[in-house]
Amino acid sequence: AQRLSEHYDGIASMRLRFVQTATSTFMDTDERYAGDLVFTDTSYRIETSNQTIVSDGITTWVYNRGQDQVIINDFVEDEGAFSLTTFLRSFSEEYLSSWEGTQTLDGQRHDRLRLLPRDGLTAFRQVDLWVRQSDTLVTRLIAVDLNDVRMVFDLSEIVVNPPLPTDYFKFEVPADVDLVDLREDG
Repeated sequence: AQRLSEHYDGIASMRLRFVQTATSTFMDTDERYAGDLVFTDTSYRIETSNQTIVSDGITTWVYNRGQDQVIINDFVEDEGAFSLTTFLRSFSEEYLSSWEGTQTLDGQRHDRLRLLPRDGLTAFRQVDLWVRQSDTLVTRLIAVDLNDVRMVFDLSEIVVNPPLPTDYFKFEVPADVDLVDLREDG
């Protein structure tokens, strides 16, 4: 667990493919999202088949292709939102970890860690991490939140510290879309 946190502390940026599935007895159907994620400490870009979300740490753009709409807003850090790298850098502060053995995923050996909260004020009741032995990267994460929503994140095509264009976290608004500007000075 310590080695994992230290490894993620040294990562400035990352590019990956993700599949996120959320299930709950309270949900009518499972929610499933897939796409690409690129992030740094302060910026991120998420692209799925119907939506692009970009933030440079100052402004956030949400482009919904189905509605031909772009919402622009001031960046506000959502303390309730889940950030993989923030979580992996600091989980040892809020969770106790135990090694649950090794497992093979996609033909590669992984260590499986189970995280249980130190107290009842944490965001998740339990988190399981599959850490690839060859490079100490998490390729699967399963988290159960306080409402018993089970979230599975499968990560692939992971590139650590990829070269990124300087304007990668700025969004160019397409022509002929409905533009909703919610910024305070917008």
